[in-house]
Amino acid sequence: MKDSFIGRQTKLEALQEKFNKDSFGMAVIYGRRRIGKTTLINKFIENNKCKAISFVGTERDESELLKMMSEAAVQVLAPELAGNITFESFEKLFDFIGKAALKERIIFVIDEYPYLAKECPYMNSVLQKYIDHDWKSTKLFFILLGSLVSFMEEKVLANDAPLHGRSDLQFKLKPFGYLESGLFVPSYNEREKAVVYGLTGGVAKHLIQFNDTKSIDENIEKLFFSETAYFTEEQIKTLITSDKANPTAYNSIIMAMANGKTKFNEIANSAKMDDITFYMRNLISSGIIEKRSSPKPYYIICDPLINFYFHYVSPALSVINAGNGKIYYQHNVKNLINEHMGKVFESMSRDYILRNVGTNKVPAFVTDVIEYQNSFKTDKGIKSVEIDLLGVDDKNYVLAGECKFKSEKFDRSDLENFLGKIKYIPSSNVKIMLFSLSGFSDYVMQNGKDYKLVDIKQMYK
Repeated sequence: MKDSFIGRQTKLEALQEKFNKDSFGMAVIYGRRRIGKTTLINKFIENNKCKAISFVGTERDESELLKMMSEAAVQVLAPELAGNITFESFEKLFDFIGKAALKERIIFVIDEYPYLAKECPYMNSVLQKYIDHDWKSTKLFFILLGSLVSFMEEKVLANDAPLHGRSDLQFKLKPFGYLESGLFVPSYNEREKAVVYGLTGGVAKHLIQFNDTKSIDENIEKLFFSETAYFTEEQIKTLITSDKANPTAYNSIIMAMANGKTKFNEIANSAKMDDITFYMRNLISSGIIEKRSSPKPYYIICDPLINFYFHYVSPALSVINAGNGKIYYQHNVKNLINEHMGKVFESMSRDYILRNVGTNKVPAFVTDVIEYQNSFKTDKGIKSVEIDLLGVDDKNYVLAGECKFKSEKFDRSDLENFLGKIKYIPSSNVKIMLFSLSGFSDYVMQNGKDYKLVDIKQMYK
């Protein structure tokens, strides 16, 4: 299973539709590192039996990058000339590729485009010229890939960027959802699949590290709590700061949030920074943090891998390096996995609702699902209200949900506590959905006949 292509079918179909036109076409695909962009394009190339030039940008100087791209192109288009032909400029190389594509369908991929564009600042303008003129009458299918999300959005796709509007297809590749993530570990039960999702965030490169012939605990011990762990402190920090200037600032912000700071000013003060606007925007665009739009806006670490690492692994690095990580996990972390999964389960439940809107699985039509936090004055003082899931249709609250990822069933006290909170929602006739890892007690089943009760088995159907 680990060697087979999983998911991304709609993306493959979209690429194939553009490719089938047999005229010049261009696609721009971007997304954070390890998300599966290259794997997607390799599968696309495999599906289409035509010549394909693949070049990967790296941190090299201009002449080295030209040499590397030239070798990649010659090896595909004129292998008999390999080692005997050089190009004095990228323009000459692009002319060579364009001429070959006059007669046959050719795929030309520039992976990690930001590295090339940063070293060669004129590259956007050169490509604009070729896309608009020189390649227009060819059969070239041109693909740009990039992991630096902010660069791709601001320098390639933005309205004032030279390449704006040139692509026939563009999309940001996101992590796998919980359902597709489960396909990477088919032998696991629903809880175990959910935990794998909650430890990887659905990132393809991370998902393939899990071996479902081993227990979930064995995998966690090996990947996080061993001296040879795959998920190291250096790798986690690289996920946060990859291709970003001032990595210390980003790590300070994440550390502040991991320590419970959720408000903008709280995070800035804890990170000892005057202005974190730029850094927060980049972390949001990278999918690492998220701004929650509740009556009082706040920020969370939405990448569950980073959240897990800072809360449960980072405090034990000395113990792990001393060879006692397994013992630490068994005594200090194993029983807290459900606690870590709380917010992850809320995210899964939100996805379940949005995926099933318009069916009998969801009791109200919603256009979005948010987490709700607010405070209210009562006779007994200030009442803080937090609701896991609040379904919105236009500006109306129409659905409320509660999520419990615990070994015990969703019971009477859980239900009564939830019903006590939804009284504060400024809306009437709100439909109710309850999500539970372990099912529901007889009391909840009997008194929740008008509610939608969803256990984890139903979520994976």
